[in-house]
Amino acid sequence: MTADVNPDQIRVADAADRAAPTTRRRTIIRRKLAAPEPDSHAIVRTRLTAQLRDLLDRYPIVVVSATAGAGKTTAVTHALVEGDRPISWLSLDGTERAAGRLLVYLEAAVEQSVPAAAGVVTDALESSIQLGEAAGLLAESLAASRLTLVCDNVERVLDDEGCRAVLSAFTRYVPAGVNVVLISRAAIVLDQGQTSDRTRIGELGESDLAFRVEEAQQALHALGHDEVDAARAVAATGGWVTGVVFDPFCDSSDHSSDAEAMRAYLTENIVNALTPEEREFLIHTSLLDEVTADGARALGQPNAARVMAILRTRHLPMSWSSDGCRLTPHPIFREYLLSRLDGEDVEVQAGLRRRHAESLLAQGEREEAVDELLRLGDIDAAWRQAALALPAMVARMDFAPAARWLDALRASSRTPTPEIGAVVLRVAFALDEVGRGIELLDRHGFDWLPGPEMPGFEEAIVLATWCLWHTGRIADARATADRLPEGRARDIAFTLTSLAVGDAPPFPAHSPTPSGPLDGLLVRLAYMCGRLHGLDDPGSFDPWCTIIGGPWVVAALRASGRLQEAASMYELRRESSRPVWLHAADAAELMLDLGRGDDAWASLERGRALIKPTQSRVFANLSLLTEAKLRLRLDKDTEAADRVLAQAQANGVDDYAFTREWRQVCSGLSYLLQGRDDAAYRELAESVKSMQRGNRRLELTTGAVYLAEAQWRVGYEDASDKTAELALVTAHEQGSHNLLLTALADVPAVAVRAADTAPGRSSEWQQLVSALSTRNTLRLSARAPRLVLEEFGDPLLTVDGQRVHPRLTKAIELLSYLMAAPDRSATRQQLLGALFAGRNDAAGRSYMRQALYRAREILPDDLAPTQQGDVYSVASGDLMIGTGQIAVDRLAEANRQDGEVRLQTITRALAMAARGPFLAPLTSDWVLFRRNEIEEMMNAARIDAARLAYGLSRYREARDLLEEALRIDPYREQAWQLMISLAFATGSDDSVLRLYQRYVATMRDLGVPPSGEVHRLVTQLRR
Repeated sequence: MTADVNPDQIRVADAADRAAPTTRRRTIIRRKLAAPEPDSHAIVRTRLTAQLRDLLDRYPIVVVSATAGAGKTTAVTHALVEGDRPISWLSLDGTERAAGRLLVYLEAAVEQSVPAAAGVVTDALESSIQLGEAAGLLAESLAASRLTLVCDNVERVLDDEGCRAVLSAFTRYVPAGVNVVLISRAAIVLDQGQTSDRTRIGELGESDLAFRVEEAQQALHALGHDEVDAARAVAATGGWVTGVVFDPFCDSSDHSSDAEAMRAYLTENIVNALTPEEREFLIHTSLLDEVTADGARALGQPNAARVMAILRTRHLPMSWSSDGCRLTPHPIFREYLLSRLDGEDVEVQAGLRRRHAESLLAQGEREEAVDELLRLGDIDAAWRQAALALPAMVARMDFAPAARWLDALRASSRTPTPEIGAVVLRVAFALDEVGRGIELLDRHGFDWLPGPEMPGFEEAIVLATWCLWHTGRIADARATADRLPEGRARDIAFTLTSLAVGDAPPFPAHSPTPSGPLDGLLVRLAYMCGRLHGLDDPGSFDPWCTIIGGPWVVAALRASGRLQEAASMYELRRESSRPVWLHAADAAELMLDLGRGDDAWASLERGRALIKPTQSRVFANLSLLTEAKLRLRLDKDTEAADRVLAQAQANGVDDYAFTREWRQVCSGLSYLLQGRDDAAYRELAESVKSMQRGNRRLELTTGAVYLAEAQWRVGYEDASDKTAELALVTAHEQGSHNLLLTALADVPAVAVRAADTAPGRSSEWQQLVSALSTRNTLRLSARAPRLVLEEFGDPLLTVDGQRVHPRLTKAIELLSYLMAAPDRSATRQQLLGALFAGRNDAAGRSYMRQALYRAREILPDDLAPTQQGDVYSVASGDLMIGTGQIAVDRLAEANRQDGEVRLQTITRALAMAARGPFLAPLTSDWVLFRRNEIEEMMNAARIDAARLAYGLSRYREARDLLEEALRIDPYREQAWQLMISLAFATGSDDSVLRLYQRYVATMRDLGVPPSGEVHRLVTQLRR
């Protein structure tokens, strides 16, 4: 018998939760927002306090990250205790591992000190403002408050992408004069937008927190352990604070190298020193985040006040309130106590958890109570409470915990109400779990779906359509979409089904403020239809774009040629198992563009493992198409590619118009590589015609390039020229050359033929041919490297943000050479020839050994050059990089872009080079060659940037760039042509003639006549 819930009851409870969760908020404040009192036993480390205060003065955001027991919380407490600024403290316990709940807790934390912040989040969410924007509004409400907000135990929410987005938004918009301190056991990666914004974050790490010998000596003295050798204790524990303080008698030889084993040893020995009553009290109350006498009595501890008074006299890893009424075990200690609780008698555990659940419900903490009831196995009681809480959880986008509840409560077997059904569909969409929605539809039919008179009617119908569409039930999907009235929701549903049936979609406009799953679905559809404009801007942390739509934002950045941004955004999601699309297709495409073939295959395999549980036919077929693309582009293995494409056809890839078109593009390339030109022409002509008819442009550029090649081969030369122009026009419409260049790399003759027939030597096709001829593998890093060698001007070497000074300048040159080498390695003979004038004698080899020694002397082991036989290597670009290579890579990335984006990328590269010549003080043959090579690239980039600025009517910027280019190299005819065109565009006919005279005089100095093309340009402009 199922426990159904009255839908009216759900709506009333939901409204009450949104309006004024007074009881719950009081509980949150009491349990989570109390700053720990400074431990009277702990010494005040003046060094650390000063360091933290300095960071707070210089940075609005301070991250304190280190292993458990490193003294993070104690250090922050002592640094803040004597200040005159208001402090709010939020200790996270893992129940906030959902973006909406975390945001509510942040509001509850700051409003204690800043009344103006009260209700900001609640009001924003009631107005359908997204979580990221609400977090930004909350941060901005703290202006002029001088508040310091501390968030402790941040590692407990880091694995939730929504929580990371909320923290990123909140910290990004923290106003001047306000500080946020984030304390975590794990590294914290925040999305702070532009590079300049990242300078807002200061960090205190493991090495900063570790005890120095004199500090350990003071701590041991305070504990009465003067007999302990402080230096030995620091050496044995690596300065780990808990290890020094709580294990002064342990022989260092008994220590396990595993930190977890060491912590378990320490805590177990502490507990064994307690009386049975004290042990039971601590173990049984470990269910509580913060222990009070009332809370302990609710769990069956009648002598709570007395036992707490005794425990207060013990030296234990716990913090106490100043009045001694509340205790909070250290996180490591609590974890150990909870593990001891798991070993208690089953009936004892059940009784404790039952009392805990009842206490939570009495305090209004329904969600925590549901988790406790689930641990008890009381499914029916948990369902009654969960049905009341689920709509509010999903409304604030807490999808992962909602999915866990739905599975644990066997929700699909229960007759759904419209509200619960809507919850299931939202969770299915947000987590790409198509089967979850299909199971509900197949088991219970469609009658439970809300009617037109109910809230959420349109969203539920569209999401049901989405589930059916994904599993190949196109007719059912179209019939379900037909239930929608005219309007935006119906247009979105029909845009989805049009990807299968092939007609041109009634594509609706994007909402300026996305507010739900339909907007998230529209982001996906926009990418699949090739409507990239706007998708490459993830917006102001709107979760429907940055989280639910995240993979499509990554894909749009990649397709737009913004590969650095795409790689950085992907890196934030690399370890996540969702969204599936990211790992099934986007990541492999990105790795392919970056030339990282092994990573592309690894991404594909990982995506395959994630696809199977979704029951999505679309995801499965996209994975097969991605594999075929890798087979063709990486290995030119047409036989393997054809087998994969046949497998996709057997799986119904041709049942969807858009995947059929993509399959035909892959088949066309395979046939071209095999020389089966007629078959290629038939497949590609049908694909391009279908894409044009349905206005699906994502693969149209690629398909048109391949078709142009096929048309040329079968004798349709005029048609080939027109199709090549179609590819170019489509690339412009998408605002990127990336997809175009990628396709042209497969069949470069298309670009060569178009360039031959184009008028002039500076046509766009000529530029594309040039880009193809110099196209190198991009070496972009998504992470900030630990070692950076500033190669422009006077060289400067930094490691982990600190400057280091090698005693031999040749060591700098050696590192630069190895980092620029194709495989970041070189043989001894290559090094001697490039850096040591080819001196393969004793003196030359000795000089090289000294350079290697000096480099290794100043670098950590993982960054120092290594040697295997006769080959010397350095670490990957994720760990170490030179700015010369960064600038060159930026120019290579710009070749894949167009318009304003391309101009910005080139400008950033030029700004890097403006510091001075490459390795200015050095003069070896290799340095001179590399310097000339980079200077030539930069000057060509100035002319390219001037052309772009001219096209954007930014004439002054174009003129400045051209004058600098001609100052460096006065014989650049493209620069002269553009300068003359620029003069004419600004209405200066006299300047046209003066520039032509300068050009003629310059060419005369070189001993060559003026170019006929420049002469024709001037003649044409003067008519």
